[in-house]
Amino acid sequence: MKDALTKVVENYKAVQQGAEGDSMSRFVDGLLKKALSLPQDTSLQIQRAHRALTGKPDQNAPPRSIIINFQEYTRKEEILKKAWAGKVMYEGQRISFDHDYATEVAQKRREYGNIKKTLKEKGVRFQTPLDKIRIHWDTGTRTYGSAREAALEMRRRGYSVSIPGADSTDMGPEMERLSRATEWQRVGE
Repeated sequence: MKDALTKVVENYKAVQQGAEGDSMSRFVDGLLKKALSLPQDTSLQIQRAHRALTGKPDQNAPPRSIIINFQEYTRKEEILKKAWAGKVMYEGQRISFDHDYATEVAQKRREYGNIKKTLKEKGVRFQTPLDKIRIHWDTGTRTYGSAREAALEMRRRGYSVSIPGADSTDMGPEMERLSRATEWQRVGE
């Protein structure tokens, strides 16, 4: 995790490509003050701001994320705390804020998506510190190092959740038998 960077992830088309005009830093300063209801004289100490360094998206694709580099770590943390306190809207669309994680960490965090969705639906409290997931079960809190490990535990507890990287060994005896019975086999060679 890069200390000074914060990633502003836009959902849908909240902040269109090109909406920033000629200065992304000035645009982000105004966006944060408006969206987070900050006083106009607040100094956000933005050192640099730019779009994520990926290819330009297609016409109907969501826009690229905005990366913001603050001069002070404490300012970044204040902004994140305020943003995470409630829903942040911009021009009628929700925008979300997160740290700018390394690619490997971001990929691992994405693997928890269906697990987090299921836990939210069931009202089970959880946290995702860096690339792990901490689930607050009624029997106590447990931290899992991978989405697969957490999904297997959830299945054991009766939750219906897909297992990342599942293969036939995770299917159970009935599904394994069915899988073998429906496989194509060469005959007569």
